[in-house]
Amino acid sequence: MADIPGTPEPNPSDKNQESQPAKRGGGKKQGEFDYFFEKIRKIDFQSFLKPLALFSRKVKKPAIADSGPLKKIKLSFLSRIPIKTIVIWGFAIALCYFIFQNMFVSPAAKEKEKKEAEKKQAAEQQKQDLLPVKTFKVSRFNYEDSLNSLGNIKGGVEFKLSLEIPGIINSINYREGERYEEGALLVSLKQDDILIRLKKAQAEKNKSETALSIAQGKYEEHKKLFQIGSIPKTTLDKVKLEVDSAQYELEAADLEVKLNEAMLEKSNLYAPSDGMIGELYVEEGEALTPNTLIGSHIATDVVSAEFGVVEKDVAKLALGQKARVYVDAYADKTFEGVVENISPVVTGSSRTATVRVRLENSEGLLLPGMFARIKILLYSKRNALIVPTDA
Repeated sequence: MADIPGTPEPNPSDKNQESQPAKRGGGKKQGEFDYFFEKIRKIDFQSFLKPLALFSRKVKKPAIADSGPLKKIKLSFLSRIPIKTIVIWGFAIALCYFIFQNMFVSPAAKEKEKKEAEKKQAAEQQKQDLLPVKTFKVSRFNYEDSLNSLGNIKGGVEFKLSLEIPGIINSINYREGERYEEGALLVSLKQDDILIRLKKAQAEKNKSETALSIAQGKYEEHKKLFQIGSIPKTTLDKVKLEVDSAQYELEAADLEVKLNEAMLEKSNLYAPSDGMIGELYVEEGEALTPNTLIGSHIATDVVSAEFGVVEKDVAKLALGQKARVYVDAYADKTFEGVVENISPVVTGSSRTATVRVRLENSEGLLLPGMFARIKILLYSKRNALIVPTDA
């Protein structure tokens, strides 16, 4: 290979020095120096300098004009330096910059990038280790725990209607579903025979009262005569027996009057309380025997909502628990009540126990047979803190 001008020949001692890297201080700093000197040794300087040398041979020194005013111009300092020297010095400066960049700037940048990568990796690992957390807003609410069921409205008091005496129905004043107040006349029998017997008994009573009054007057007269000795005691005793007999006859007549009055009273059927006729089984003109079923009475001033509860929920209920009842006829109205009866027996294939809720019905809005939705309040707390169940 031809010698390249300006390029120093390699010294064998330098070659030996290159083959044996200088020993430097250990640790991280030593590793960086070894790395960059190895880079420098691998650079082919001749391949870089050869084209520059060829270029410098072709470039000539600038010609200076021989005539004119330029002749007197002095050349500057740079114009007197050979082009070859300028090129070599420029390359040397570039090489120093390259070495400096690789030895000092590049390791620091790489170290910084390494630290940032490690920091990013640690952040990613920490993010993976954290469990996902959802937040919810806790609010205050009037909390209620309830047991809901479906049922029907029943009359507060329901019983059968009948008469104790025989007779023929004279009038029926109320039909099914018609309301009445306590003491209203519902059904009456024909009373002609009873009235006749009552009048006869009254007449007998009046006759007995008169007979008793006469007997008592006679006894008083005989008593005075006996006191003055005008009559014997046997005569006075006889008059006394007449008084007693008249008294007995009056009592018997009085009993007959009362009996007929009771018969007259029993020929009428009166409402035992406020309510309505649930069912009616007879018609006017029909002959009745004692205790014949006439119909059913339903008390409506107090009604009940009756429903079934499955056996697993029976233990949740207790007498006196508050309840709310809703009916379709009054969708915007809530009826308040209390649990008044829980059946002790679980019956039927559905395994349910019958529960009854008492409801006041002074307005008469609730009718027996209405469909009802019942909510039994098991637990309630006002202004309680509420947390979502999936929180």
